[in-house]
Amino acid sequence: MEINLEHPVYKVQVSMKLLTSQGVPGTLYLLKDMIYFEADGLLKGSEIKNEFHFNEMKSLKFGLSFSPYRIVITENNNENWIFDYVSRKEGKKFVELYEAIKESNS
Repeated sequence: MEINLEHPVYKVQVSMKLLTSQGVPGTLYLLKDMIYFEADGLLKGSEIKNEFHFNEMKSLKFGLSFSPYRIVITENNNENWIFDYVSRKEGKKFVELYEAIKESNS
């Protein structure tokens, strides 16, 4: 499947948390049917996981963390994917747009 990142619904700069103290900087894209993560710089193309299809997601949450805000994707199998260093304004908008898309598709 070809993924077109030219016209996302919305995108936000994040850091995908891998271990307690490590993260991969990149961009989280909200598309019409999925969320896509693309790492920056030398790590681009070597992401552990980068596709989060809406039908495979249990929830998408935004909240305060130690670094200051985060987005958490929980998959149907209860696996969590944490994205830290999210701007408050952009993170809230990202989740609001996701909820609007999900609601319009149901």
